[in-house]
Amino acid sequence: MGRLPLHQSATVGGMVMDGEPSTVPSSEPVPPPRAPGRPRTFACPNCGGPVTLRAVGQSITATCSQCSSLIDVADENLSIIQTARSAMQGAEIPIGARARLKDVDWEVVGYMRRCDGPGDFQWTEYLLFNPYHGYCFLAEEYGHWTLVKMLNRDVPGAGDQGWIDANGRSYQFFGKGFARTTYVAGEFFWRASTSDVTAVTDYIAPPYRLMVERNDEEIIVSEGEYIDASIVAAAFNVPLPTPSSAGVSQVNPHKPALTIIVLAVIAATMLQFTSLAISANALIDRQTYNLTPADKGKTLSSASFRLEREGNVEIDTYSSLNNDWLELDMALVNIETNQSYSVFRALEHYSGTDSDGAWEEGGNSDTVLLPPVPPGTYKLLIDPDAGLFSKPPSLSASTQPVTIAIRYDVPIWSNYLIAMALLLIVPAISMIRRITFEKSRWEKGGVAE
Repeated sequence: MGRLPLHQSATVGGMVMDGEPSTVPSSEPVPPPRAPGRPRTFACPNCGGPVTLRAVGQSITATCSQCSSLIDVADENLSIIQTARSAMQGAEIPIGARARLKDVDWEVVGYMRRCDGPGDFQWTEYLLFNPYHGYCFLAEEYGHWTLVKMLNRDVPGAGDQGWIDANGRSYQFFGKGFARTTYVAGEFFWRASTSDVTAVTDYIAPPYRLMVERNDEEIIVSEGEYIDASIVAAAFNVPLPTPSSAGVSQVNPHKPALTIIVLAVIAATMLQFTSLAISANALIDRQTYNLTPADKGKTLSSASFRLEREGNVEIDTYSSLNNDWLELDMALVNIETNQSYSVFRALEHYSGTDSDGAWEEGGNSDTVLLPPVPPGTYKLLIDPDAGLFSKPPSLSASTQPVTIAIRYDVPIWSNYLIAMALLLIVPAISMIRRITFEKSRWEKGGVAE
């Protein structure tokens, strides 16, 4: 009784016990609560030191705090079950400490340390007692804490490798192996011994955990609930270490914030389509200029146009370059205020063949977006420079056409796309953390070979 497995691993040694019965004995594994009795003190039959019994009438074994001998207190002669093999080992929570957990006042009456088959993984179990509520266990595993109570009802499928239902919850199989007791101190309601070895099976439904133990005499099913270390530390008023990895039944703290992300995406999309609806996206001017060598050093000008309200301006340039280049130094000028907005653009397009086949680089189109400009009357001034200006007539075309289109109040997609990317980064990071957490959790599970 009371042997609660808190850590099984795929690397755990020992045999796997198949065909385990799935029923719990009809008798209750935990003694029923009795009326509170006064603590009893007696002399250790081994060393004569005082031994205090807190759960009088319910404890079967107790440990001497002086010599660590294990005493059968159910025997009126107080026979020694096991003499001390090692010095008294300290615990993070001392025997006799009291705390209120889950609205019940508990006192620590027993303490044991346990490990898997080869001893690679270790955990601690504290036996808690309340005269009106009986016993429960507070188990600690690498900084993670679980409050555990035994079940006195049948749990179909307990011990199987699969999903099982208990107390209205569906539990997923987590691990299976062996657990052995390496140290006991305090008093227990069963004959606790360091020779105890049980086959164990774990199931999880965070923050809950179902534990099944089997030996040659009985099957015990216990259910635990994860408790944060800070709550345990505050309840017992003791310092406790912070866990460094995922707990077996710890709730994954990295939940994907899908609701918030979806609402943000909807809001950003509505803003974008509202912007599309109210944007003028008007073609203000479109003109083709046939450049000749005579245009070198000249300033070309578009027709003047009126902008009725503030808005951005997009300038699209198209040409038909063939192994040539074109540079345009342009300025959008407010005729009324002489304020100008300058922009320099370059086009080049080359193609040919070599030993690797046909190749091509550059392009014949370009787009640039000017920031919002105030309302007013504008024109676009263009200072061109082209390859045909410097090439001999025999090596260049006589004219180089270039088309320039001016659009006003153009809807912008870049801000929306950036917002979408940022919104997707958040759930992506959360998902990575969630997967990493689950990987850390399931590294502790598995079936012992």
